[in-house]
Amino acid sequence: MITTPIQIRFSDIDGMGHVNNSVYWNYFDLGRVEYLQQALGDDFEARDETVVLVHVEADYKIQTKLKDSIAVRTRVVGIGERSIKMRQEVVDTTNGEVRVSSYSVLSGFSKRTQQSVLIKPEWREKMVVEE
Repeated sequence: MITTPIQIRFSDIDGMGHVNNSVYWNYFDLGRVEYLQQALGDDFEARDETVVLVHVEADYKIQTKLKDSIAVRTRVVGIGERSIKMRQEVVDTTNGEVRVSSYSVLSGFSKRTQQSVLIKPEWREKMVVEE
């Protein structure tokens, strides 16, 4: 699991005074990219064979305000033939409270052929599956 600190920006806040639900998708993207960069190398997105997001869902638990201190925790929970499954949580860094949780599926993908590809064996070796 990796933890990505998040800086909440004023533009993330909606009229209700909390982080807008749609903004969490950006936070989860930051966590996924950091995880993949650490596991697969900084240039993973520049390669022909990469991964693309094909499914994402979220459960909103507790609102987040502008002055809150948060981070995204990201872990791989499964690797299939062509997919990587991830769980993520936006957590309060002061008390560990989960604000939002997410489940996502990434598919191996070739930019050249625009088709799904198998998850490379070397990628499997570099990612730790955690439940």
